[in-house]
Amino acid sequence: MLTLLRFSLLLLALLSTPALHAQYAARQLPLDAKSAPDLPLPQEPTPQAQATSPRMMLLKPEGDGPFPAVVLGHQCGGLVFSKTNPKAANWSMLGWAQDFVRQGYVTLLIDFMGPRDALSVCQLPQNGVTFGRTTKDFLQSAEHLRRLPYVNPNQLAMVGFSQGALIAFFANSASIRNEFKLGPGFNAYVSFYPYCGYARNGFGNYAGNVVQEDLDKPHLVFTGGKDNETPAEDCEKLLTPLAQKGAPIQYQSYPDATHCWDCKSLNGFTKPGHRGQVTYVFNEEVTQDSRQKMFQFLQASLGLQR
Repeated sequence: MLTLLRFSLLLLALLSTPALHAQYAARQLPLDAKSAPDLPLPQEPTPQAQATSPRMMLLKPEGDGPFPAVVLGHQCGGLVFSKTNPKAANWSMLGWAQDFVRQGYVTLLIDFMGPRDALSVCQLPQNGVTFGRTTKDFLQSAEHLRRLPYVNPNQLAMVGFSQGALIAFFANSASIRNEFKLGPGFNAYVSFYPYCGYARNGFGNYAGNVVQEDLDKPHLVFTGGKDNETPAEDCEKLLTPLAQKGAPIQYQSYPDATHCWDCKSLNGFTKPGHRGQVTYVFNEEVTQDSRQKMFQFLQASLGLQR
């Protein structure tokens, strides 16, 4: 027992050191990625007339390109919040996908849960959908887009919401990308209302900080002051010191916004959370302001012409 205690204390001390923590994350996440098979990413664009429900799809603007491209990552409830209630589908993600196409982006709306029959990963992994597996999904999706002849391989962005936003911190880590050996990842990242604290992703999987110390690509983070599912203060206390040290982070918090402020179809949705009952409140003003700031950020970060 004493030996185990000493080992646990030593491990805790090591993981409290930023450089060693980054090395631990880079080693552990690729191991977690073995928990489920690779996703079958779409090879052909879905015609706009058929993009009528939130599901995994590839959308393309008219023309030959090359176009900038984005991968959209959904929340921990997936693209369909209830298989028995279509109104509970995650319609906001379809709306974002259509919005990006209108702005001239090739858009991959990824579904890292549905093909694996995972219904929720809000508390723990389900059916192999771990942090590591999902990080690999996004890095693979970046390489998938780079191979498309109508995509500019140097203008790729990842935009994540809640769970997808959390995974963006892993994908924007130089050490983690290097360990996965799947290419350079994305050129810019956006995280909407991410969880930023310490996370234990189930027994035997990654346990450690979500925000990595070696974020090296432009990263815009949005949080809500009334979000009791992924609290803004967790992000602020970790991201502010990194930005002060020169990390390419931009941070915007909306004092009156709850979690999932862009989810119009889920307005009033409630569920139990770690800090009491969670209620989503759609906020049109915050949605439009964050949308504008996001597209401005991507335009500058990807070097897009006005």
